[in-house]
Amino acid sequence: MNIVLADTSADSEETESTNGLGKTTLLRIIHFCLGSDFRREKTLSHPDLVGVTFYLEIRIDEADYQVSRNTASPKLVSVSRDFVRDFPLDWEPRGDQAVLSVEDWRVALSARLVPEARLSDEPMKFVPSFRELSYYYMRLGKEAYSEPQTAYRGQSGLSRRISSAFLLGLNWPQQRELYTLQEAKKSVAAAVKALADAEAADNHVSIGDLEADRVVLEEMLAEREKEIEDFNIRDDYYELESDLQRVDSEIHGLLNDNHTDGRLLAYYQESASEVPLFDANEPVAILQDAGALFRPEALRSIEEVAEFHQRVYANRKQFLQAEITRLKDRILFRQVELNRATKEKTSVLKLLQSSGALDALVALQRGVSEASLALESLKSRIEERKRFDRRQDDLTLDIAKARTLLKQDLDDRREMIDEAIALFADYTRSLYGVPGRLGVDVNREGYKFSFAIDRKGSDGVDQMVVFCFDLVVATLRARRSAHFLSLVHDSSMFADVDQRQYGLALQLAHRVSAAERFQYICSLNVGALPTEHFGDLELDPLIVLRLSDDGDRGRLLGTRLKPRET
Repeated sequence: MNIVLADTSADSEETESTNGLGKTTLLRIIHFCLGSDFRREKTLSHPDLVGVTFYLEIRIDEADYQVSRNTASPKLVSVSRDFVRDFPLDWEPRGDQAVLSVEDWRVALSARLVPEARLSDEPMKFVPSFRELSYYYMRLGKEAYSEPQTAYRGQSGLSRRISSAFLLGLNWPQQRELYTLQEAKKSVAAAVKALADAEAADNHVSIGDLEADRVVLEEMLAEREKEIEDFNIRDDYYELESDLQRVDSEIHGLLNDNHTDGRLLAYYQESASEVPLFDANEPVAILQDAGALFRPEALRSIEEVAEFHQRVYANRKQFLQAEITRLKDRILFRQVELNRATKEKTSVLKLLQSSGALDALVALQRGVSEASLALESLKSRIEERKRFDRRQDDLTLDIAKARTLLKQDLDDRREMIDEAIALFADYTRSLYGVPGRLGVDVNREGYKFSFAIDRKGSDGVDQMVVFCFDLVVATLRARRSAHFLSLVHDSSMFADVDQRQYGLALQLAHRVSAAERFQYICSLNVGALPTEHFGDLELDPLIVLRLSDDGDRGRLLGTRLKPRET
């Protein structure tokens, strides 16, 4: 157990604080040397620290290594050659050091410290990576001490589940496979929804509707292809069309003329059938009845008029008979012409129906091509929908299988799980007198972890749940001879914890780290120490770094960083 203590000097005023002396900065420096993202670093990227090199010494399997990283060139890391010598990474030799990119340094850390996380299909890729796990080994920020599975703000659910599974020795590759399948199913579901939305706009919402359209389109295409097969091209096609128009015009002209002559013939026939009512004596008798007296000469004139009218009627009748005969002859002649023109039209129509012009064939072929493209597009849509449906079904089965494998694997690892559960119960009992519960199960998303301590009314219970979980992980890793055997807690871990549990937690960490042989580093504030609850724990021999408020010399960096300009 190593303690970093923020102390106060003998002449400190009550208003002075041990906050800001560098406890958390020390943790940031460790992360910086172990490959953290400098772009997100607000403290070490301070203008007053430009060009500063931080060093870290680590011991792995009795071998010591030195790491250094400069804030002016944060993309490069210098490390002892032996650390990276066995890995296929690009590095530049500088004495007994190797200089490599921070990306390769992260890979080297994973390869050296968590080799069991290596992916089977990618030898130099690790899931979870050491960088991901380092935020559990060395929690940074207040959010990291509120819930065991959460190591930093914005951490994804997948990262939490895979990292927790790895830390407890569960089947994290199967958890990753389950997540991959679930994400694939979500993508397929989104694609199917997009297709359904697009098809809904065209009133096609099901594969059955699309299949019905396909059948109709195939039949139409077959008919058009048959038309092309039977198509007969004639060089005189347009001449035949011109002949048809001429014959049509001739027929219409003959029909119109016959109609006109027919009406005139009917009129003449009606007029010819009328008999005039004319009596030469009738006018004289009428006048005589009226008392008129006529001379003989006058009566002779009336007879002459009557005779004239009889001659006119005879001439009119002869004229009508001649006209009727003429009209009948003309109508008969046109009827003969109509019969001839009609036969000619029928002959031309037969020729036109049995053949066509070249551009007509081209137009027909174009229609077939368009219909064929439409059919292929429709078939493609149907196949795409079926493919997505099959993929959804396959993924559903694969997800069910993966979940079943997780459950079976959980049963197979029951002894290992029980060890973690027992440790959690033992550690929480040491703090609260009652055992806490660490639950491990498999639900829809994969592994489900639950943590509980039946201790209502106590402050800082959530932090102590995290404390006990971290202690369980450190114990398990030590028992399994892991390569990175350090656990670091900032003073935030104990900030809201009851004094009694605070003291018991320090005693527990000292006892367990010594028994299991792993390093436990914690930073503490002297003013918040639970001095009445230390029991047999002697703190002073465990203090490896003492910070104080005695001016800049008591601070970690030997100076107070100025506020940044906004």
